[in-house]
Amino acid sequence: MTCLICAGHAHTVECATGWEERHCSECGGYRMSQTLILAMMEQGQIFDTPKMRAWLSTRRDVVPIPTIESHHAILVR
Repeated sequence: MTCLICAGHAHTVECATGWEERHCSECGGYRMSQTLILAMMEQGQIFDTPKMRAWLSTRRDVVPIPTIESHHAILVR
């Protein structure tokens, strides 16, 4: 499977309905709302990979698997 942040190789993990969970060797583990994924696809948006990785790293100080929702997304403009 593909990482939703960097488009590299990632492993998909079963999780709750409405979410996608990935484990990427570069970005680490995270969950992302399917609503965000669909909105980004519709708008042709992509993540600012270095900034999202940094955000995920800080979130892992609080929770082992961070969740990314629309208001957390750091996009390339």
